[in-house]
Amino acid sequence: MFRILLLLISISLISLLNCDAKKHVPWELNGAKDRIEKYRKAEAPLKLFLPDGRKLPAGVLVEIELKKHEFNFGVSLAGSYSIYNEPYYPKLLEYCDQLFNYITVAFYWRGNLDRNGEWSLREHNKQPMDWARNKGKRIRGHPLIWHNVIPRRIADKERDAAEIGKDIMKHAELLLSLYPEIDEWDIYNEAPVWEGIPTLHDENLGIRRWMNLEGGPANVTEKLARLIKKIQPNADGLLNHFNLEHPSYHKMIKTCLERNVPMHGIGLQSHMQDTNSVWDEKYMWNLMEEYGSYGLPIHFTEVTILSCEGVADWREMQVWEEKLQEQRRSGKKPDQQKSTKILMKRQAEYTRDFYTLAFSHPAVNTIVWWALCDKGVWRGLPGGLFDEQGRVKPVTKELNRLINQEWHTHMRGRLKVEGEVPIKGFKGNYHIKLKYEDVEYFGNFDLIENSEEYIEIQLTEKKDD
Repeated sequence: MFRILLLLISISLISLLNCDAKKHVPWELNGAKDRIEKYRKAEAPLKLFLPDGRKLPAGVLVEIELKKHEFNFGVSLAGSYSIYNEPYYPKLLEYCDQLFNYITVAFYWRGNLDRNGEWSLREHNKQPMDWARNKGKRIRGHPLIWHNVIPRRIADKERDAAEIGKDIMKHAELLLSLYPEIDEWDIYNEAPVWEGIPTLHDENLGIRRWMNLEGGPANVTEKLARLIKKIQPNADGLLNHFNLEHPSYHKMIKTCLERNVPMHGIGLQSHMQDTNSVWDEKYMWNLMEEYGSYGLPIHFTEVTILSCEGVADWREMQVWEEKLQEQRRSGKKPDQQKSTKILMKRQAEYTRDFYTLAFSHPAVNTIVWWALCDKGVWRGLPGGLFDEQGRVKPVTKELNRLINQEWHTHMRGRLKVEGEVPIKGFKGNYHIKLKYEDVEYFGNFDLIENSEEYIEIQLTEKKDD
């Protein structure tokens, strides 16, 4: 009996330890609040004029509210093919509209070819792009070129590398010509992969041989980046990679900087899907300091934070992915790990700290959440903002609290001085509304930097629709 009792106690202790292991230990975030105050806010005096040029009289009640952050809070709709026809998809887009000002859209080459092998953007990619444009979101095209999603003629091991290169550049020209609404492009997604992980792909892969012919990832990146500026002068090119500790990415960045390659930012992927890939606070801070030293904005381009137990390591991930692919090929419904309440809570808490630390660092200007929904999620590990039924997860509520409450500016008060009102708030685009002599007026302005000079705003009379 005593042994049984000891066994039961041991099991209980193990269970408690396992529960504790599922809890997120809050990051210290020392100085984060002060840095956010310093780097993400600005102050300036406003001068308000009525349409006829008169200053707005003192005592008038004025409401001023942030409508769009300067900082890019984003989400990827690249995986929307899995939920495009779901009845809850429009509702998910409504949430995206409330939360995000920056949208990633998929331009995967092989995935958008018609039966004749010609480019034809699938509706589940075109619709999110049109939606984002109509909503005034910044749009990132992902990617211009990537070795993982290419037609057979580009992968061909026997075909002449120079001819493959001509097809690649022709395809890049086509995308840039067809979609002028794209604000930013991933230039060549994961360009230094073969220097960092030489065994990841067959060395005879056509596109790999073309890159070697061109002289490596920096040369290819430069060629494509200059093409972007030639065809879309207002669009920006971004670097994007996942193997962040390997010197190959740093080498490419340094070479591109030395050559003045037109690139807007450095993309850092953070798919935290196995135990070894989950970042701690110190690692993340050092990463931002290291890549921030190049003087280009940091984009957290692909953030995955799970609401389930992650796999042990990349080897287990390979086994897991192969199992899912085999199930899909055989027509079976793929096994997907399920979220639990405890792990969804951990997902939300970790996300809170991750976003707070990133938002506090002056070099960072973009965070993109990768998986919108758990249904059909990449690698079958739930890291979405919504579950398989399209229901809101705690992480979504936490992001809403941060973006639309804690990091939001909303002022309401009466003018103390004729026509003048000081403002200090989060950087971005603002909307003004007021009522004077029974007439409603509105105005807009950008608050981007500290200034002692007045931002002059000519108010417009609100017309009835």
